[in-house]
Amino acid sequence: MKKSLAKILVPLIAFTSVMSVPFYKVSAAAQTPISRTQVEQRATSLVDLTWTYSANRNSNISSQYSSSVTLPNQFKGVTTATFKGIPYAWGGIDGINTTSYNAPWTSFLDAVNKGAFTGNVNTGGGLGYIPGTAGMDCSGFVQASFNIADYKQSTSTLLNNYFKKIDLNSLQHMDILDKPGDHVVIFDKWGTLNGVQGAFTYESTPDQTYGGIQGAKRYFISMNTINQGYIPARYINIVEDASSQTTGTTTQSSTFKIGGYAQVANVTSYANLRTNPSTSYAILTTVPKGTILKLTDYSNGWYQVTYNGQTGWIWGNILGAAPVNQNNTTSDTSSNLKFKVGGYAQVANVTNYVNLRTNPSTSYSILTTIPKGTILKLADYSNGWYQVTYNGQTGWMWGNILGAVPTNQYITISGAYQLNIRSNSSSTAQIIGVLSQGQYAQKIGQTSDGSWYKISINGIEGWSSSKYLTYIQ
Repeated sequence: MKKSLAKILVPLIAFTSVMSVPFYKVSAAAQTPISRTQVEQRATSLVDLTWTYSANRNSNISSQYSSSVTLPNQFKGVTTATFKGIPYAWGGIDGINTTSYNAPWTSFLDAVNKGAFTGNVNTGGGLGYIPGTAGMDCSGFVQASFNIADYKQSTSTLLNNYFKKIDLNSLQHMDILDKPGDHVVIFDKWGTLNGVQGAFTYESTPDQTYGGIQGAKRYFISMNTINQGYIPARYINIVEDASSQTTGTTTQSSTFKIGGYAQVANVTSYANLRTNPSTSYAILTTVPKGTILKLTDYSNGWYQVTYNGQTGWIWGNILGAAPVNQNNTTSDTSSNLKFKVGGYAQVANVTNYVNLRTNPSTSYSILTTIPKGTILKLADYSNGWYQVTYNGQTGWMWGNILGAVPTNQYITISGAYQLNIRSNSSSTAQIIGVLSQGQYAQKIGQTSDGSWYKISINGIEGWSSSKYLTYIQ
C-alpha cells in the first residue's frame, strides 16, 4: 500500500549478488514484452491460487517482529482452512515465481509450507517488509502480474520506471490506476457495483469495503475514489493482443455470414468483447477460446455478437469456422430456450451424471462428467445445448438433461467477491470457510431477523451475512 523501504528481488533473472544499492534498477528495455492476455493470466493465477492455512504453522514469527505484524482478518480465529488468493503483506512480492527480499523460499506456496507468517496488514510505522512474512502488497501484485524483473517496486517507482501516463478515456483492460504513495490497481473494465459507478480491478489490498479477503482479489474502485489522485498508465513493454488490432477505416468484406456462427479460435486464451468496433472503445468482457458465437452484424473487420447477455464487437481475425451443425439457426431462438442464459439450472433428468462436451454436439469429445443434482450457471445457448462451467472446465451439455432449481433453497453471492462463512451468526465468530463469486450454497436456516443465513457448501456448515446473498432462480 504505502511506499516500501525494503528492496525486494524478483528471481526471474540472474544476478551475481544481491545488492542493496538504494537506487538500483534493471533497465526497462531489458524487460520481456508481455501481452494483455499474459498479464491477466498472471494476475488471475495470484487471485485464484488455492492453498491451506494452518494457525500452528502460519501465525508465528520471531519475537523481535511480533509487535510489527498484524494477521489479515480472514485468518483470525481460524485453526485450519483452505483459502483462495495470496494474502496482503506490506512490502512483499511472494507469488507464483516471485519472492520477497532475502526470503528462504521460492514462492508463496513454498513459504506457506516452510512456516512463514502469512500476510501482514500492519502498514504503519514505516517498517516496510517484515522478514518472515509471506504475501504481497499492491505494487508487488502489479509487478508480479507484469513480470517486471527488478527489485521490489513501490507505487511511485512503478509509475516512474515502467509505466507511461495516459488519458483516463484511453484506459484499456490491463492498464493500471496508480496513486503514488498510496495504492495501485490493474484495470479490468468499467462498470457499476451496488449502484456505484467505477472500475472492476485486479489488486492486492487490505480493504474489504466490497468484500473478499485482505489480499489479492478481483475488486472494485469507485469513480469518486479514482478522481482523488489516481493516474491512469500503461506498461511501456505491453504487446497488444491479436484480438485488439484494428484495420483502420478500410472497408472489408465479411469472412463469415451474418446470422451464422463462428468460433473464437486464433487466440491463446480469450478475445476482448468491446462496446463498439474499435480498440479505442471499452472492453465489456472477455470471451474464452473455443466459444461458439452467433454473428449479428459486421463493420470493418469486426463482428457483433452476444456473450453472457452482453452485446458487443469482436475482431474478426480471431474467429474460425464453427464446428459442423452450428450454422443451422432454426432452433436457436430465444422462444425455444428452456432456461434463460445467465440464469441457473440443475442436472436432473439423468440416473447419475451428464457428459460435458467441448462443443454442442454428441460428436465432440467429453471433457468431464457432472453429477446429478449439480446446480450450474448457464453462460450460452446453441441448438438445444447450454454452455456451463464445472470444476474449472467450460463446455456444453444437452438442455433436456436440465431441470429447474428448487425455489428459495440455494443462494449465491451478490455485491461482493468473497464472503466469510462463520461458526455462528456474528461478525466476530470464527471463520470456518469462504463462499466465492460463482459458487452456490444450500440455505439450511436463518436468524430470526433474517440478517444471517446458515448455509452448507462442500461439507462446511456455517453462517454468512444475508446482505451479500441472493437466491438462485
